Amino acid sequence: RGQGTFAAVARRSELDAALVDLARDAGAEVRTGHDLLGAAAGSDGVVLDVAGTGPVHAAWAIGADGIWSTLRRCLGEQLGDYRGDWHAFRQYVADVSEPARTELMIWFDADLLPGYAWSFPLADGTVNFGFGILRGSHLDGASMSRRWEDLLDRPHIRAFIGADARPIGRRKAWPIPTRLPGPSLSATNTLFVGDAAALGDPMTGEGIGQALGSGMAAARAIIDHAGAPTAARDAYGRWVAEILEPDVRMANLLSRALRHRKGARAAIATAGLTPWTRRNFARWLFEDEPRGVLFTPKRLHRDFLRRDGTFRGVSK
Repeated sequence: RGQGTFAAVARRSELDAALVDLARDAGAEVRTGHDLLGAAAGSDGVVLDVAGTGPVHAAWAIGADGIWSTLRRCLGEQLGDYRGDWHAFRQYVADVSEPARTELMIWFDADLLPGYAWSFPLADGTVNFGFGILRGSHLDGASMSRRWEDLLDRPHIRAFIGADARPIGRRKAWPIPTRLPGPSLSATNTLFVGDAAALGDPMTGEGIGQALGSGMAAARAIIDHAGAPTAARDAYGRWVAEILEPDVRMANLLSRALRHRKGARAAIATAGLTPWTRRNFARWLFEDEPRGVLFTPKRLHRDFLRRDGTFRGVSK
């Protein structure tokens, strides 16, 4: 109470556009519609073959281009036939119930474990509805599609979403890479961040937070060690090892419990004991600090479970 809002939900297109605007406002030259066609190590950096522009000589490149990174492939750092560790389905849904317009809901249905289904409310009254599952589990591609078809009509989900709820727009599915340690984090004068480095969370499938954090860390490593490529790569690697890897180890332990119905029931029962446990269970799901602190004691501080919400004081 009085701590502000801890989470906000936005369409991915709006989030991406806002990030591009921030970069542009900070002085970045933003070029859209220019595909990366090739890349090679240069004498003092990286040479990028950019469509419609020609060769671009850069001291550094950051690969933030997803699980099948074009930059990684061009530099000979392929991931082979890797298709991610999780798979997610998502579609927007309109005409939802009043509770669905304001409440964030997660369902741990037995046939999805250790995955889950979700309903995230958006400001325009629609919801982001979908589910994520572990690839290579008891669900193959065909059964994933069938599961999607009946998900909205499951009684407990329909009761929350509302009898008139209807899907709108395109249905989308995508792979989620959660393989840390895994692919190389760097090549010659190049650092890979986010999904291009398979930095997703192995318990929740979350990847945007890791993408933003690793992008900031990569930029800081380059700024601090601009003329020393080895030092920059080492600094970035240390950040990933010290900040992300402990959280991944904890997430892997929790995921083992959520793979089974009894483990999921025990976790949910424990989380729901008191208002304090409910609030901090949500933080354990969506924030890395409360989980990672168990493996990285230096992150422990007096207010690590009592901080204000991110959006405290922000007008709506």
